[in-house]
Amino acid sequence: MVFVHGLTGDAVDTWTCAPGSEPEGDYWPKWLSADLPSLSFYTIGYPASVFAQWAKKEMNLHERAKSVLETLAGYSLGSKPIVFVCHSLGGLLVKQMLRTASESHDEGWKCVADSCAGVFFLATPHTGSSLADLLKLFVGRLSSVHVDKLASESPELDDLNDSFRMFCHGRNIDVCVYYEKYKTKKVALVVDKRSADPGVGATAIAVEADHLTICKPSSRHDVVYLGILRRLRKIAHTHQHLAVTDEFAPDDFQEPGGDRRSLLEKMAAAEREDEYQFANESQNRFAREFARQGLITGKTRLHRNLLADVETYFQNLIYHPLICAGADNAAISAAILRDVVEPLSLKYSANQASTKTIMNALYFLTERCHVRWDAP
Repeated sequence: MVFVHGLTGDAVDTWTCAPGSEPEGDYWPKWLSADLPSLSFYTIGYPASVFAQWAKKEMNLHERAKSVLETLAGYSLGSKPIVFVCHSLGGLLVKQMLRTASESHDEGWKCVADSCAGVFFLATPHTGSSLADLLKLFVGRLSSVHVDKLASESPELDDLNDSFRMFCHGRNIDVCVYYEKYKTKKVALVVDKRSADPGVGATAIAVEADHLTICKPSSRHDVVYLGILRRLRKIAHTHQHLAVTDEFAPDDFQEPGGDRRSLLEKMAAAEREDEYQFANESQNRFAREFARQGLITGKTRLHRNLLADVETYFQNLIYHPLICAGADNAAISAAILRDVVEPLSLKYSANQASTKTIMNALYFLTERCHVRWDAP
């Protein structure tokens, strides 16, 4: 999913709402990342004054579209389905990008167009009059002659919108349209229902916001957030077979690994039988929390990352150099604390991990047959 801001916008500020109570903070792409952890989210930043210059005929929108396409292709974003979320004039940039990409001979650019699965417009001015209202409100330095020219007839916008209609024809693209209901700065309703409609059959949805706040849903209960989340889930389900073909399958730490001895057998073999009760209680605590998170949440991904780190640190820093070399239990315990527990509790401190969390994870891996404490 790619977020594209508009005039006077920013890659972060445009999508940041007023401080609220959402656990991921006020930057709502993070809410989507937490609610849809299998998807990737990107924001595009560019000089927002480019559109003011374009209106003066000093900047070609086509040039900006090519620059962004080159960036997207450089990151191979066309290899999977893409959904664009566009605020204001960012929607014009996306329409030009799709047109340029579909007409290009560059395979990377064409992949961006071919992989487009959705375009969500947040108050995008698709007509000359609405664009003129926007420029009058935010770009006062533009002379009236330029604004008036856009307000009367805009062949550029008409041509761009015609190309977008042709692009959508015959393609399975989810186009969603939101428009504002409140005046911006108590002066003007910049993009109304008529001007927000790109003419591809999408239902325009009213939002109780002005032009500046329509892209800043206040919570997960906001109509914009709920609508985008619902559509993304549908698109992800439709393209589910594409989303997993070139990704590694996650390590399943719930399934037993190669050494199928019980935790007690392992601890006894390592002459740590007296630690068994503590180890068993510890791994049970981790197992209950891990299972409680479900299979597709962001916390499950965090737990898997932690387990992968614990296993890697233990195998590389403890098992091979110490246990396999015959080190005594006192040296091994000290090294586990120094080289595994303390570094990883620090690494995951932002996620409230403690030294106990790391030890619980290590005993969980022992129980699930992923690690052993005795030499082969």
